[in-house]
Amino acid sequence: MSPRRKQPDPWPWPADTPTERARRIARTYRDAYAAVAPEACRELDGRVQGLGQGWIVPAVAQFSDDDLLTVEELADFCRVQPGTIDQWCSRGLASVDTPDGRRFLIRDALEYQARARRRRAGLGESG
Repeated sequence: MSPRRKQPDPWPWPADTPTERARRIARTYRDAYAAVAPEACRELDGRVQGLGQGWIVPAVAQFSDDDLLTVEELADFCRVQPGTIDQWCSRGLASVDTPDGRRFLIRDALEYQARARRRRAGLGESG
């Protein structure tokens, strides 16, 4: 008996982590819900935001690439926990020392995320 061959993963974003996959799926369901029951969706959005899960609600970016953000602001912008920003720093995210403390350029954070996605996808730095 020959071993079973693993089927290729049909997921269109191979660099996604399991959390990113779950978030994409959850947002797809949320957007469909908003289309058929907008008021009920707004109510549910408010409840999940109250539970600290605001990532599910679409938001308009209020910063430019050159803005300097605190750890908390960058975490909110990237929709991650502040501890994740600390992990990113230990893995190479650049920071800027200011008289008010450590700050991050949004541009640097977006570039860091893009590099990490390319690494997870096996594309290296240039892909």
